[in-house]
Amino acid sequence: MNGRFHTIWMAIAATALFSCQKQAEYVEKVYPIQEEVEFKLAGKWEIATVDNIPVLTNEKQVVTYQEGWTSYRSASDSTNNPSWMYRQSMKCTIYGNDITESLTSGEFLKVATNVETITESQMSANVKTLYSATDTTQQNPHFIVYRKIEKDFAKDIVGLWEGKLAMPGIPGITDHRLAFREDGTFLAFDRDTINDEWVVNHTTTNQYMVDGTWLALRKQSLKPTQDSRECWDISVEGDKMYWSALRIDSVGLRHEDQMELTRIIE
Repeated sequence: MNGRFHTIWMAIAATALFSCQKQAEYVEKVYPIQEEVEFKLAGKWEIATVDNIPVLTNEKQVVTYQEGWTSYRSASDSTNNPSWMYRQSMKCTIYGNDITESLTSGEFLKVATNVETITESQMSANVKTLYSATDTTQQNPHFIVYRKIEKDFAKDIVGLWEGKLAMPGIPGITDHRLAFREDGTFLAFDRDTINDEWVVNHTTTNQYMVDGTWLALRKQSLKPTQDSRECWDISVEGDKMYWSALRIDSVGLRHEDQMELTRIIE
């Protein structure tokens, strides 16, 4: 009798243990514990969707988490805040599945991220971004899905390139020549069709930044004073570079711009 009683209880215990393990596994996937976040967080992440809508390329941000913990954010934001951040260092703390980032400089910027799911390639989270200590504009967090970036083309882009811009209904023509320099500036060339040569355009001061597969361009003119920006998703394959960007037109329709560039050796 005792043997049978012992066998029954062993079976019940095994069943309960299996059930707890399955439940724990499920809960961990939905609400990651701190160890899970810390184990998979390190690396470079790019915003893919905001509130379940693909984010426009001009509105993307890239964040790199480094064990320690420190984060580095890149953004070219001219809508909410006219910032130009290239791998801006931020103090990072992790408590449970909450990540808090704050600027280490004198300016105020705070990003609060509540992670819902995280894998080796994707992270979903509710995110609040505050640009001042009294900011009340983003009390409701945005649901953001990030994708992990394995490549970084910051060094590959340096050099001289000719490009073809392809837009809906317009055939690609070679109308761009850009020289990217290691100091984060670039030269833009205009095509002189009469003399069949390229001429440097000196009317603007040009900056760029590459973080992962995301490229941001900034052109500043003095007369008239203007600061124009555009961002692209890029890839480099040998002597070819491919740009694509999700844009929105004046009537709210979304479309994709593409450009193919060829490295020029002179």
